[in-house]
Amino acid sequence: MRIAHTGFALGVVLAALGRVAAQDDQQIPVSFTTAQADQGQAAYRQNCQDCHGTTLDNGEFGGPPLKGGYFIGHWGAANVAALYGYLSTAMPPDRPGQLSPQTYANLTAFILSNNGYPAGEKELPLDPDAQQKMTLKK
Repeated sequence: MRIAHTGFALGVVLAALGRVAAQDDQQIPVSFTTAQADQGQAAYRQNCQDCHGTTLDNGEFGGPPLKGGYFIGHWGAANVAALYGYLSTAMPPDRPGQLSPQTYANLTAFILSNNGYPAGEKELPLDPDAQQKMTLKK
């Protein structure tokens, strides 16, 4: 069952990545608020910290780093929809997709804030079309 779910998650990510090139002229910067990232940090501690660690790259159970070169190498050419889509369909591994859409958005904001994306005035939207337009390219 987990293999099928992972395949589905990969399909979501690949579909979102495939649309990046076609929408380059429509790309806008990432948008999330400091409050949203702070809420994401609380959700991270509860749901992600065991695998990814207290510093997002020192997990006890071998989760991949969620910041720095590894993160940029995997997500730096994508858009927010790809990252959010992956998180919301595959994480946490013991109960994928079980968190609320807002919690996944807050987690995404927290991860982005730890990768140098600046907080702004608008929350990271839940709308997939709006997320598609938000590039992770710096």
